[in-house]
Amino acid sequence: MKKIIGLGIGAGIAAAAVCALLYRRKDGSRLADNLADSARSVGNRVKDYTQQIKARLLHHVKGPNGEDVFIDMYDRQFYENSDGHRVYLEE
Repeated sequence: MKKIIGLGIGAGIAAAAVCALLYRRKDGSRLADNLADSARSVGNRVKDYTQQIKARLLHHVKGPNGEDVFIDMYDRQFYENSDGHRVYLEE
């Protein structure tokens, strides 16, 4: 009996969530319309943060044109060119 009540409550919550996502507002938009954009922006912020963690900034070293120089997780020094590609410095 407890399992049936739990399944019924779970089904009710799922149905309410579906109704909330499919409900059209007065302006014609839905709640789920901006969901993909917000998830994409969160993913981009997480990706940028992980790249910052993986690449540490060296404050006392500059690249050939004054670019910031970073150290990757293998202790290799690099800077990013105008195209956003890593250019490794020879030691």
